[in-house]
Amino acid sequence: MKYYILLFLLLNVTFNSTAQDNNKIETIAIVEILNDSFAVIDLDTIALNSTLKKVSQLFNESNLNQNDIPSITLVVNPSVSENSIENIKYQIRSTPIQLINLQRKIITNYDGIDINQNVLDQYNSLISYWNTLNPKDRFYRENDLRFVESVALNMTMDQRIRNEKLPGYLPFVKKESKIIHLSMLDEDPAQSYIYIYKSDTLNKDNVYTNYNDNSYVLKRRILNEEKVNIIELSED
Repeated sequence: MKYYILLFLLLNVTFNSTAQDNNKIETIAIVEILNDSFAVIDLDTIALNSTLKKVSQLFNESNLNQNDIPSITLVVNPSVSENSIENIKYQIRSTPIQLINLQRKIITNYDGIDINQNVLDQYNSLISYWNTLNPKDRFYRENDLRFVESVALNMTMDQRIRNEKLPGYLPFVKKESKIIHLSMLDEDPAQSYIYIYKSDTLNKDNVYTNYNDNSYVLKRRILNEEKVNIIELSED
């Protein structure tokens, strides 16, 4: 339940920052990334490095109203590397597209029981990618975390031996530590921060005035395919 409350709060913050109540999200295109070389858009198979050109064309041909929020959906196969995903996201951000919805095929269809080779490939891919990152650069999607946790819990002993070891740094393995005072937070001006207290999202201008001595937990998450530092303030 806590996951869903947090997700609701974050989505609310994100959409309210870019849209008014009368805005409507319009999907410009659904891009299925087949592998590190090819993608499918509108039933056309194209080279992955041509995605930006095709998406830009579709955006220019779209009939958007002034208040519409253009979005794009990326449907990703398990064989696609994280570097390819990040590259496509980087390209899309150079267009007027405001929202990116990433859906991993395996995670979307995973029923929590059947751990086949595709599920294991996705599990291994995520862990291998996280292992390459500096700890401060590890940001997580909540559905990726839930997927990895479920796979780890349901694998057979043989599968545990033959696949990536579950990292001890993941939030569901080692609880994110509490820092004693908000004043100790060293913000990076290049990154985004959201402050939450008692399930309410706070205005940054008031946070350090009213909650400077409160303890907090920092959670690095990916929301709307953007890296966000979530500062959960304690009641003390």
